[in-house]
Amino acid sequence: MIYSELESKRFKAKIFRDKINDFKTKDLQQELIKNDADIAIIRLPSNKLYLLSKLDIIGFPYIVADTLVYYECKFNNYLPKALRNVELEFEKCTSQHGNLIEELTGKIFPNYISHYNSNPFLDKKLILDGYKEWARGYTATEGKVVFLVKKNGIDIGFATCSWDNDTKKCEGVLYGVLPEYSGGGVYSDIIRYTQEYFRKQGFEKMIVSTQTQNIAVQKVWNREGFELTESYNTIHVNCMLNKSTRKIEVERIEITDELIDKLSNDLNPIHFNEYIAKEKGFEGRIAHGLIPSLIISKYFGTQFPGVRTDFLNYKYLFYMPLYLGRTYKIQYQFPDYVENFKVLSVVVKVLDSENNLCLLSYNQIIKR
Repeated sequence: MIYSELESKRFKAKIFRDKINDFKTKDLQQELIKNDADIAIIRLPSNKLYLLSKLDIIGFPYIVADTLVYYECKFNNYLPKALRNVELEFEKCTSQHGNLIEELTGKIFPNYISHYNSNPFLDKKLILDGYKEWARGYTATEGKVVFLVKKNGIDIGFATCSWDNDTKKCEGVLYGVLPEYSGGGVYSDIIRYTQEYFRKQGFEKMIVSTQTQNIAVQKVWNREGFELTESYNTIHVNCMLNKSTRKIEVERIEITDELIDKLSNDLNPIHFNEYIAKEKGFEGRIAHGLIPSLIISKYFGTQFPGVRTDFLNYKYLFYMPLYLGRTYKIQYQFPDYVENFKVLSVVVKVLDSENNLCLLSYNQIIKR
């Protein structure tokens, strides 16, 4: 997984990204835990959605956030059409155009829906800022370009593109036209201009992509020589191993016979017989899985949020057994806490004396 510095900074969470065709469950699980990841944004080929069953095995909550479709135009058998709006002008941007591109992005894409909108842990107010930052980044980066579109001297839109000289492949990344100037073939002309620009530079193919629900632009692409080639599903794995918008709470517990007797009344010999526990492959006697559940429940009911707190749902992932006679740290994190919350997500970690993760618990609670 690749750490996404810009997204992490914007959303104040540790965000990682990758496009993968397959993965080993244990390797991915350990990598996310090692990196204390909050969100992993994974792109999987749409014909490999069966890989979602592997995510179920790992156990982290995840969302199928969108489906991305890719189109391709090969210039060896397609000649871009002439512009319909001949009065349009195209200007290559420099870093001096950064503020202008951000301004246009805000006006063109205020309600654009993408995979970010699917994730409840991402602040919707920050998504548009991300697009502005993304578009601006194409004004002064090697291998990227922004074409400013003008009509009668007025800035009406832009096109961000990238290219790879080794593969002779270019990509139309983000195209936009101000609402008051859309229609009349302006968007199509922007496509045509960038096609012809890169064709003349010796590039062999152009790629474009969008979310599958954006039907209108896909109709344009079909008319301009593009063909659908592949699709990917964007998965958000909400590990939430680091983020907390409220102070992280910590308590310590020691697993003892008295604690088990008080909370459990369990007669399973691996909890009471050292020999049998070791025979089953453990280092010694282990605690019943319900012990941490009862302690966590008590915290919610007596400390925070306090009385009248109810569970909506919870999920426990056990990584290492809890042994009798050892002391463990329980850490409570609140990735979506706000004042006067209605529903609260709480991620609970149980860690041993060496800070190894033994148990991970995802909880949704409500205070009546």
